[in-house]
Amino acid sequence: MCESFGSPTSEIIGGGFLFYSLLDVSAGFIYNKNDMKKIILIIIILIITFSYLAYRLIEGIRLGNGGSQTEVAENYDHNSLLPEAEESEEKQENILVFPVDQFRQRITKKPFGIYITPQNSPVQPERFNGYHTGVDIEYEDKTADVPVFAVADGVVRLARTASGYGGVVILEIELGDTKHSVVYGHIRPSSLPQKGEIVKKGDSIGLLGTSFSTETDGERRHLHFAVLSNNSLDLLGYVQNKSELAGWIDPEGLFGE
Repeated sequence: MCESFGSPTSEIIGGGFLFYSLLDVSAGFIYNKNDMKKIILIIIILIITFSYLAYRLIEGIRLGNGGSQTEVAENYDHNSLLPEAEESEEKQENILVFPVDQFRQRITKKPFGIYITPQNSPVQPERFNGYHTGVDIEYEDKTADVPVFAVADGVVRLARTASGYGGVVILEIELGDTKHSVVYGHIRPSSLPQKGEIVKKGDSIGLLGTSFSTETDGERRHLHFAVLSNNSLDLLGYVQNKSELAGWIDPEGLFGE
């Protein structure tokens, strides 16, 4: 690295040579001149060496505490920003989309795990009893078509009509390294996807059935949405013992804010 004129190192070197010249003039009067020159040359070399080392030490400390803007930018871009972007992409892949619009706002009657009897049910008349294995998203107030969406990439494992549901779909998805079955109940049979169909997150997989019709097996218009803790094809909407709820996951806990 070249030093600019007037730098501390240049001044020290210049001072060393000046010191050598002055001593050279007087050395002949005191000591043998050749021996004195050798001593002075060694002193000059030491001064230059220590000046250079001191400069490099100061420069190293400066760069260590912050460095140039270019070096800082390079370290940030390549060592910090990229890993964060990769981590963000991984998190994005694990985020589920809601199965219907206004998912949280419309769970107003039957949340996950509620114990239902014909006497205490918020839905009257009630024909079921037991601990609810999913959540019910209410749409009695809507007459327009209500699309239902795949919450994640998956495969349709079941698509048919069933007692208590009308049309029903089971979608197999992966959460982390585990496969899960996702149940969508009360779907219009004519809108059901094909068994074995591969769907992408956010794809429409059907429409909600019409209230109190064969499309919903006589039930009000709502989506019964349940997530099993495994990938079995279990259509139970209620279980009789609370401990059996371990076979299902509370769907509301799977979605971000």
